[in-house]
Amino acid sequence: MRILIVDDNLPSLQSLSLVLHDLGHEPTPFEDPLAALAEARTTWFPLIITDIRMPGMDGLTLLSHLKEDSSTAEADVVLITGHGDMETAVEALRRGAYDYLNKPINARELAAVVERCAEHQALLMENRELREHLDEAVEQRADALRRELESARTRLRQVTGIGEVVAASSVMSTLLDETRVFHAEPSVPVLIEGETGTGKEVVARLIHYGESGNDAPFIALNCAAIPHELFEAELFGHEPGAYTGSRAGGAPGKLELAGSGTLFLDEVAEMPLTLQPKLLRVLEERCFYRLGGVKRREFRARVICAGNRDLAAMVEAGQFRRDLYHRLRVGHLRIPPLRERPEDIPVLAGLFLQREAVRKKKRFTALSPDALRLLGRHPWTGNVRELENAVERAVLLHDGPALTARHLGFLDEDGAGESPLAVRRDGDRPGAWRLDPDNLTLPDAPFDVEALVDALVRKAVERFGGNKSRAAAHLGISRFALHRRLAK
Repeated sequence: MRILIVDDNLPSLQSLSLVLHDLGHEPTPFEDPLAALAEARTTWFPLIITDIRMPGMDGLTLLSHLKEDSSTAEADVVLITGHGDMETAVEALRRGAYDYLNKPINARELAAVVERCAEHQALLMENRELREHLDEAVEQRADALRRELESARTRLRQVTGIGEVVAASSVMSTLLDETRVFHAEPSVPVLIEGETGTGKEVVARLIHYGESGNDAPFIALNCAAIPHELFEAELFGHEPGAYTGSRAGGAPGKLELAGSGTLFLDEVAEMPLTLQPKLLRVLEERCFYRLGGVKRREFRARVICAGNRDLAAMVEAGQFRRDLYHRLRVGHLRIPPLRERPEDIPVLAGLFLQREAVRKKKRFTALSPDALRLLGRHPWTGNVRELENAVERAVLLHDGPALTARHLGFLDEDGAGESPLAVRRDGDRPGAWRLDPDNLTLPDAPFDVEALVDALVRKAVERFGGNKSRAAAHLGISRFALHRRLAK
């Protein structure tokens, strides 16, 4: 370590220089304090040892000049004091001296003080380096945290049902552009209409999350899955004792749980007529009351509704509130069925194949031409959900480098049989099979209508793999009605 020594006593100066040199340091001796100060300002010395009593400039004055100069302020200064200079030594410590040594100087004490100064200077140097690189280190850590956050958001989007969204048709590309517009306007309610399986909830989540993600909650409520008598409490929450069987401490409803996020009302056509004006009031006034409560609560979430029934026809039939319908249509999206956008079938099938191959550890990497032709001519009455399930089934049962028509043979088998009660009307699209009440042939013997209806319900549930929402939509009844039928 470079050490500057200042002492007007030449023998003492030489003795200090010799000891420090033997200890492995680089001493630079000066008899004149003014010359030593000039040298310290041009050459960096981590340690400066100076006598207190010197002609021209005493040690305390030299210490003050060293601490006031930015080029020497961080140097450690050790003063050499005589027997009568104890008060002066204490004053030196107050002014910033690192330590002091008493005359006559003990070599061990000198070595110990120099060693402590070396450690102190090493810490100061490390601290300077940390300060110099602090901004860079903070920026690097911030970048790492941003990447981790984006990765977490991506995983969250995948878990919550969004994942990667693809579209090849112009109509779907336009729809995806509109979801970005609605994402930027959280105060605008959105109504999403489309057949079962077209991906209405996925589109709702796209509106909620946008492209950069959203930390606010996405609260989904299936209106067909809640008994009418419990619907108001489920939506608005309730205070203690609001009704028989209510929670002792009360409970927040979905309006409250949504916070500043999104409330998604699926199958909104099944909402009780008596509650529709209350939902309209929430949308208009942005506030609500819990069931049995008197405290006004602010509503900050966006509202997205979805339905697979013709709400316009229900309005004309008096089955859905006209004012609520028009309020919900401020933001309106109609998802076309998959049969109306065949360009999306190959890209969707490829996406599902890639995902399922990874999940099920299969070798599939592509769809063969014959598989694409088979997928293109299938009616897809269950839309995107049916396509997704078909690809998953094929990947589960088979393996290979490419998914072929042979792997998808069950699609032809599933559509080969026609119900004796089903006829195809002239002018219907391919695959649009319907019951025709005008052409039914009744058996001569009496039969049980209830048993026939029960059989139809069971067949619908079996067809959709136990998915009661899809079965209810296929039969044209509410999920609640389906539950009641199955419970008989």
